[in-house]
Amino acid sequence: MDTAGIETMTTRRLRELVAGKGVHGAEQMDREQLIEVLRAGGDDAMTRSEEQLLVGTELWETGRARLRKFVVTEDVQVTVQVRREGIRLERIPIAEGDQRPVEDPDVFGPAEVFGTEEGGVVYEITLHEERPVVTTEIVPVERVRLAKVVEVDDHVVSGEVRKERIETDLPGEAPRVLGS
Repeated sequence: MDTAGIETMTTRRLRELVAGKGVHGAEQMDREQLIEVLRAGGDDAMTRSEEQLLVGTELWETGRARLRKFVVTEDVQVTVQVRREGIRLERIPIAEGDQRPVEDPDVFGPAEVFGTEEGGVVYEITLHEERPVVTTEIVPVERVRLAKVVEVDDHVVSGEVRKERIETDLPGEAPRVLGS
């Protein structure tokens, strides 16, 4: 190789040439070391190379999931018991043996009380009834979230790779192939 030509080459080209000669570590050598290796010439060695299958993965989107909250209105029927007070007139006769004359001559009261339009003493009872009262309250009933689940599958990947073979032909030995 022309020494002057080596001096004008880029460091990248020098690294390529040194690596092509099978010299390991060409990536770490500086420019002067690369030139020195190229000037020294070959070491009569041959490098056998092989391709290797490089397998990796890439991420693909396969779908999307989302949660969206909205409000719906529905009719609900609930049965509730309500109480209502009524009135019943009870007449309890006094047995003949228990009937005695009233000793208080003023049992009917003074005329001012019994002589009114209402006719005397009024006994009054207040009646009540229950009525349904409807209100609402908000209570939490469920928590909902999305979570990713990672499933792992094995996939067999195949491809072709090329390999170099070196055939030896040594004196006194049968020819053989290296790298098989």
